[in-house]
Amino acid sequence: MAIIVKGKVIVFRITIMLYNVILIHCGIVEVNLGGTWIVSNANNSISVPGIVPGNVHTALYRNGQISDPYFRFNDVKYRWIAYDNWTYTRSLEVSEDVTSKGNILLVFEGLDTVAAVLVNNIEVGHSTNMFHRYIFNIKEALKTGLNKIEVRFTSAVLYAKGQAKVYPYRVPPECPVPVQRGECHGNFIRKEQCSFSWDWGPAFVPQGIWRNVSLQAYNSAVIRDITVTPKKGSTNITWELSMTLFMDSAEDGVTGTIIFSLPQLSRSQKLVIKLSHGIHKISFPEMLFTEKDDIKPWWPQGYGKPNLYTVKVVFLSSSGDEQSSISRNIGFRKVKLVQEPIACAPGRGFHFEINDLPIFLKGANWIPADAFEDRVTSSVLWNLLKSAADANMNVVRNWGGGVYQKDEFYDIADELGLLIWEEFMFACAMYPVDKDFLKSVKEEVQYQVRRLQHHPSVILWSGNNENEAALADNWYNTSSSFTRYSNDYRKLYIDTIMETLENEDKSRPFLSSSPSNGVDTEKEGWVAKNPGSPYWGDVHFYDYEMDCWNVSGYPKPRFASEYGFQSYPSFETLAQVSVEEDWAYNSSFMDHRQHHADGNEQMLSQAKKHYKLPNSTEPLKRFLDTLFIIQVAQAQCMKTETEHYRRLQSELVKGEGRTMGTIYWQLNSIWQAPTWSSLEYGGRWKMLHYFVKDFFAPVMASPYQEGGKFRLYVVSDLMKPISQGAVSLKAWSWSSFTPLYVKEVAFNIDQQTSKLVYEDKVDTLLHSSKCKSARHCVFTVKPMDASTGEDLGPTNVFYPTSLSEALGMSDPRLKIVKVARTPKKGEYSVYIEAQSPACYVWLVAEDVRGRFSNNGFLLIEPSKTVIFYSWQDTTEDELEKSLYITSLYDLYA
Repeated sequence: MAIIVKGKVIVFRITIMLYNVILIHCGIVEVNLGGTWIVSNANNSISVPGIVPGNVHTALYRNGQISDPYFRFNDVKYRWIAYDNWTYTRSLEVSEDVTSKGNILLVFEGLDTVAAVLVNNIEVGHSTNMFHRYIFNIKEALKTGLNKIEVRFTSAVLYAKGQAKVYPYRVPPECPVPVQRGECHGNFIRKEQCSFSWDWGPAFVPQGIWRNVSLQAYNSAVIRDITVTPKKGSTNITWELSMTLFMDSAEDGVTGTIIFSLPQLSRSQKLVIKLSHGIHKISFPEMLFTEKDDIKPWWPQGYGKPNLYTVKVVFLSSSGDEQSSISRNIGFRKVKLVQEPIACAPGRGFHFEINDLPIFLKGANWIPADAFEDRVTSSVLWNLLKSAADANMNVVRNWGGGVYQKDEFYDIADELGLLIWEEFMFACAMYPVDKDFLKSVKEEVQYQVRRLQHHPSVILWSGNNENEAALADNWYNTSSSFTRYSNDYRKLYIDTIMETLENEDKSRPFLSSSPSNGVDTEKEGWVAKNPGSPYWGDVHFYDYEMDCWNVSGYPKPRFASEYGFQSYPSFETLAQVSVEEDWAYNSSFMDHRQHHADGNEQMLSQAKKHYKLPNSTEPLKRFLDTLFIIQVAQAQCMKTETEHYRRLQSELVKGEGRTMGTIYWQLNSIWQAPTWSSLEYGGRWKMLHYFVKDFFAPVMASPYQEGGKFRLYVVSDLMKPISQGAVSLKAWSWSSFTPLYVKEVAFNIDQQTSKLVYEDKVDTLLHSSKCKSARHCVFTVKPMDASTGEDLGPTNVFYPTSLSEALGMSDPRLKIVKVARTPKKGEYSVYIEAQSPACYVWLVAEDVRGRFSNNGFLLIEPSKTVIFYSWQDTTEDELEKSLYITSLYDLYA
């Protein structure tokens, strides 16, 4: 392969069959070293091609050395891979025109994790942090002609064990609980913490070159990073924009011109620079905008358009033979975390303002989408985040036990208007604070903040997940050495992370931990006595023994950033990694897949509180029915809890409440197993996710009962009041499509608030609606515009008693009548019919990927049309053959 640069020929020959992207930026050479490398274990008994970016497990799987790592018990069967040491090797031939360059660098965007990098058997650098970008100077090691590049990985499991062994005192937890079948001392290595196992995920502890790698050669300088900070102005200045550039200069005396431009706004600036050797931070003068510039702000979903602008920066060397450029999409967006006193209540409020508008945050927690990050493609990210947006979410919390996501994750969030609560990658543990560890963390924070800072979607940096709570509540028996561990805590999260962050990004708020008491945590020396106080900050809440239909059991916090209930995925998802002998709820496989202590029993117990458990004598049907009823129970539990938090938006109850955010646990699954997710591994919507779409609707009518009272609220996220609203309240028997009772509840409501619009005794409501008893009836509520009759939100359902006690249900004889393509690409109308009302009607497309417009619904009409949105090419016939329909009644038929 020959590349001509300024009249010279630069030759690259790759001795392995590789595809390399070679970019020439006016003399600056960049070679993409991704593609095929050779992956070998320590004794060379295994040597296979491996794709970069990638990891050892997927390389072995692609080459037939192992079967699917997710299949059955393979997470334990293949644990030997994590204990071996592995080497990635490739060859590269370069000409003298490359080796004569002043700077020749190997740039690794990510190494997982402990590795030595060698060029021609000369060590040029090493890695101990998965979250760093490593740049190694290979000028002295690279030679003209054929070169050998090696990345020699050391087992992360053994490295972490060794680090823990030499540390002067215990840093808990030493090991995960046995049910997780995990590995120990994950807190001693800067690596994805959940790769050592979690209560919803496996322990593979991968090794590999997990992000892009390239060779760069140049004589002048390159742009390494850029931060762009919009700031809302005052008076006649609407917005201010500051930009900081980080440049890497090959030598002393490099001169050139930097051009910074915003093409959509016809703005540009020039700066003439002279650099010495090394990394330089260059700040541009603020760019000012007035109303004449007509800046369109970036808004989260539901509040406006997520408008984006492209920033371009070019460096031109004075000699004219080298050029470096970078571009970023930005949004003009202001964020503020407001923690002000609340009248007549202890503590403080806790809410976010975007562009000076208070926003009720609605969303879910994100965990790694796969145990092997190279399988998390752009299409996987798009599908999961689009599913979040389609379910009316406006926020996703990137949980601190995983990874800082790849650039596409944040690009998609920017595009969809999804806010990102970004955590630094520390979770559920104490951590070492030796000099090398803290230095590594500081560099990690610098790199990740510079990489992510420009994204308007990122609204918060959070120091860790639950580590303050773990320390304050003595999760790991640290109370006898509380002073030591609390000092360590401050060294890591305050003196290192927060201090580094303040030097890198002051444009968004920082929380030291989640949950925390916010500003009160700081007053208490960063470790509050009760980090889960409902009067301050955010809370995490889990109670698997409670009756999840009983709203009095839930807290009334300022902000709920974690809560949830488990469920199993569908049979279609489980069948991908199991065999027939596994298809029983008490099978070894089902026990192995459950990493949460007593989780299977808790799910059955919760379902049993309100539903009859499946009793079929046919084993497979009983298994399928059990999976179904557990998803039903999870969906109903989460609906009850989330609506409780949304109703509290404008309410104080004995000083508690004024809840301004609900982020449930969790959005997605890392594998096919029981988790708290609403999306299964692969993206299939659980029943919960369909419920999410309704309980996060912009306008919602929310009924519930407590203490013998029936209460009906309307919740609105709209930025305008509803002056002529009405809720249609209807009572139905289980045997007829004709309502027993219809009542129109008139209401008006201010913008962005919740309001009680109707209250009555449950017994009075039952009597008025002509119900024989609570066991004979079900109620629906639907908000409407009274002046036009148009729907304002989805239909909601109120069950006056447990469905295990319901009387009068009959076989609805559900059937799919027809499937027809609509004029919109990928959309199909599914026509269904029934003979009587049906509860939790559930449509499944077995072999066609996609989702429905509605699912898991109460059918109170003889016919209904549901839209199927296909994620793949299909036909009407293929889709119809793939569909089946069921309901709660079918579990007991």
